[in-house]
Amino acid sequence: MSTPLPPRPSMPRSSFAIAMKDYTLIRPGVAVTISAATLVAALIIGVLLINSLAHASATVNRGARTSETLHRYSARYEVWRGMATSTDPAYQQADAVAARDSLRSTLQSELSRFGATLDSPQEKDLVQQVLEGLASTDAQTTNKARQSMIVLLARQDNALFDAAELSQRGVLLAAVLLALTILAAGMLIIPMAWLYVRYKRGAAIEVKV
Repeated sequence: MSTPLPPRPSMPRSSFAIAMKDYTLIRPGVAVTISAATLVAALIIGVLLINSLAHASATVNRGARTSETLHRYSARYEVWRGMATSTDPAYQQADAVAARDSLRSTLQSELSRFGATLDSPQEKDLVQQVLEGLASTDAQTTNKARQSMIVLLARQDNALFDAAELSQRGVLLAAVLLALTILAAGMLIIPMAWLYVRYKRGAAIEVKV
């Protein structure tokens, strides 16, 4: 006949476990599960928020630089066009012609480099149309070039609007992130912390007594 094993001594409960016996909001296990799920969701949304804001910031910076560059090109194109199509004798003098040709050559080089940085075939085609306008003083060609420049500027404005929409979605994600964090804190972290502090204060008072 085998000798019965002695009863296993019970492990003393930690002060935190003792404090949690007064947690009556919901079952502690359920509270921990819900809080963990909300914190994981908050972490995922936080990563999405960071990516969204980073993308929006990059889009805004890129769009602002491109828009500024195009406005500068557009203004210089209008100056060149005015000089090239004007019937004022002052623009027919040698120094004026040299300045006009220098402006056209510089603008052509800058627009060519700018077009090479673009990813969209449509935008590349618009830049090419502006370059064709610089190569001719024909009214139809120059008008088409001006329209192409306007369309390029409009596309950059649309990119800035898209970045603004991304920022708005970022604000929505931030609101959801805050709500999840508050839910996790209100359901588990804050009540349990308060119960634990209350228990420790009560234990400290008993020791003093």
